[in-house]
Amino acid sequence: MKQTILWIVVGVVVGYLAWWVAPAYFQGSEDPQSIEHLRREAAQLNRSLPAVLDKETELMITEGAHAMFIYKYRLLNVSVTKMDYRKFIAAVRPQLVQTSCNRPETRNDFLTKGVTMRFSYFDKDKQHFATIDVTPADCGL
Repeated sequence: MKQTILWIVVGVVVGYLAWWVAPAYFQGSEDPQSIEHLRREAAQLNRSLPAVLDKETELMITEGAHAMFIYKYRLLNVSVTKMDYRKFIAAVRPQLVQTSCNRPETRNDFLTKGVTMRFSYFDKDKQHFATIDVTPADCGL
């Protein structure tokens, strides 16, 4: 009888520990490139969006895809019909690479974990005109 009670108590304790400890263990080992993880990161940031960053730029939304974190910007004073997207990309890409590679948030949370940063740009009427990717390789990772 005592042995049966002991096994029941041990079973309850093990069950309790498994119920509380196992989820934390598996949560900590989540793949940082997974769609689920990156969508959760985007959802957290999206709570404060859209946000006007300066007189010309609005961050509309962020999205998570497999091994990619996507920022969608709208340029408030630009029309796609008057935009040379090649010149825009040539001018903006070096700044994006430098900023993404040097900011601890993007470098440590995304790039060092194999996640590409994608920056999509839209004009004042929300017409897409450019996409720029910053990969871990761009940062020498």
